[in-house]
Amino acid sequence: MTCQQKEYLYLLNIILGDLINYRGGIINLEIGLVIIKIEGKEVMINFDILLLGNNEVVLGMPWL
Repeated sequence: MTCQQKEYLYLLNIILGDLINYRGGIINLEIGLVIIKIEGKEVMINFDILLLGNNEVVLGMPWL
């Protein structure tokens, strides 16, 4: 998979409200549409890219 520049950049805050310490808190890269299967339903979604340290992946929802 290749990553691409996001069309709409945004600031990412951690749960305590502080900006994440990654490129000034700005999320600017994403992986193009990926099909995932959740409980038998297929969903197409873009995944945002950022450095996670020792974690391989963190899933979240835009409204959290």
